[in-house]
Amino acid sequence: MTNLFETALDHHRQGHLHEAERLYREILVDNPDHPYANNNYAILLRAQRRREEAVACYNRAVRANPEDPHVLNNLTCVLSDMGRDAQAAKVAMMAVALKPDYAEAWFNLGNILRNLGGADQARQAYRRAVRIRPDMAEAWSNLGDMYKSASELTQALDCYRTALKLQPGLPQPYVNLGEVLKEQGRVTDAVTLLQHALEQHPALSLLHSNLLFALHYTPHVPPEVIFRAHKHWGERHAAPLAPNPPFAFTNDRSPGRRLRVGYVSPDFCGHAVSSFLEPLLRGHDRSQVEIFCYPISRRSDAVTDRFKSITGHWFPLTDLTDEEAVERIRADGIDILVDVAGHTCDCRPLIFARRAAPVQVSWLGYPDGTGMAAMDYRLTDEVADPSGLTDRWHLEKLVRLEDGFLCFRPPRDSAPCPDLPARRNGFVTFGSFNNNSKITPEVVALWSALLDRVPKSRLMLKSRSFADPATLARYRGLFRERQIADARVDMLPQTPDQGDHLRAYDRLDIALDPFPYNGTTTSCEALWMGVPVVTQLGSHHVARVTGSILHRLGLDELVGADGDAYLDIAAGLAGDLDRLEELRRGLRARMQASPLCDSYRFAGQVEAAFRQMWRDWV
Repeated sequence: MTNLFETALDHHRQGHLHEAERLYREILVDNPDHPYANNNYAILLRAQRRREEAVACYNRAVRANPEDPHVLNNLTCVLSDMGRDAQAAKVAMMAVALKPDYAEAWFNLGNILRNLGGADQARQAYRRAVRIRPDMAEAWSNLGDMYKSASELTQALDCYRTALKLQPGLPQPYVNLGEVLKEQGRVTDAVTLLQHALEQHPALSLLHSNLLFALHYTPHVPPEVIFRAHKHWGERHAAPLAPNPPFAFTNDRSPGRRLRVGYVSPDFCGHAVSSFLEPLLRGHDRSQVEIFCYPISRRSDAVTDRFKSITGHWFPLTDLTDEEAVERIRADGIDILVDVAGHTCDCRPLIFARRAAPVQVSWLGYPDGTGMAAMDYRLTDEVADPSGLTDRWHLEKLVRLEDGFLCFRPPRDSAPCPDLPARRNGFVTFGSFNNNSKITPEVVALWSALLDRVPKSRLMLKSRSFADPATLARYRGLFRERQIADARVDMLPQTPDQGDHLRAYDRLDIALDPFPYNGTTTSCEALWMGVPVVTQLGSHHVARVTGSILHRLGLDELVGADGDAYLDIAAGLAGDLDRLEELRRGLRARMQASPLCDSYRFAGQVEAAFRQMWRDWV
């Protein structure tokens, strides 16, 4: 038996997996409790995603040799694959108790604790792993993730750079290092890094997607160049996956029947996107649309429970490959599949590249086209994407909804303060609660000019990344270069509680929209809390969203055509406190009466668009 196991192991090491599997099974017929045959056969089963069988083998190996930390560590991995992280954590703790210097087990424990939401414990586990094995690049990378999630960006940068120094071919630190640079407001550095990383990992679509997303934050890349970058992404990653010959869908081709519409999103949770996705799902006419939700991330909270309660079908794709996800969606007979992620975090665009449904639509989560010929349509409106201007920057056909491409679910229990802060302060407070990635040096220059123009005025910024001392110091320096005293600019970190976050608008008189990347949720929240938002209209969608929102409220007077007009509007408002007071007291009612908060009206327009798409396909 020993010789047979050694032969099986030799085949395993040489990559002759079918022969190794055959021999392991032969051993287990005669000796079902053979610990090493069970362990090694389970490794093969896990690779084939035959996870229940793998767990059974690992359990037999553990019973035969309960003090083998390596088998326990392997068991933790497959349990975590199955989403059984609480059980996996217990097994991982047994492994490290048996072998405290087992770096790989500490690393796996960190991954499991991270999945369970134990950020501090996960960080400690990763630290333990790198103390034992200072050359463990993956542990340094994941430790960087924990610092990043806590907005300790300088420490995160150090971890990612250490990981890359140890293992230059590891792609994930590049992805996250680019994100950290962007969060620090160093967008040009982020773009440069991601371009360099893509040269080393040209087949990594996620890395390429991160680069596309980052391009929208800088004013130095024109929209036609951004479009070419998206088209290149589609040609490199998506086009080779298109079914050839095209898949023959068997959907009932009746043009007027009830449509099966699927939404693919990582953000069925407490995320900015959910404030706009939920109103559509709630507003859908169930006699016209049967809703299918396909989550593509494991994030789950009370908002997730709301989504589950309003949809008829809930099928997570998190444990499926792209090919399996396509099979699942086709089996559901989806007529229209909507991508709500684009090239953002946790996106799965290659599901759409494989043509999962007869009609495929991009909407909401990403401020641009996808670059895929397989994406048929994109929902937008005439202000965000004027006819004849932005069509040439899309492979999708732009469908412009009459009353705007957004519908907002306002936060609850958050009455605006009717009193104007400027009346009690004796000065006007401008502000922006957008993430600081959008606050480029060009934005700082314009806002500094506004502070110069309005005596005694102050600026209040609030962003998660201001918890990082280096980021805070960098932005202090940008304003000092413009001769703006520190006392005139308050920079606050993120407020964890939403109620406290909304109450911070009580301190603002006028909200300032960044450019070229406008606010969306932040613009809607400011308006809901009675704070008018001043914006300037750029050339493409990402720079026109707030203009679209204000148009729905009949407030085009707050939209400037350029920087000079932006300054004139903001300074003019600051000099007219009566007008500011009037706006503050009427903005919420104006929003409530507008299409921006009418979910049934919005859903009706989306359904009409879907119906026309379906008829065109039929």
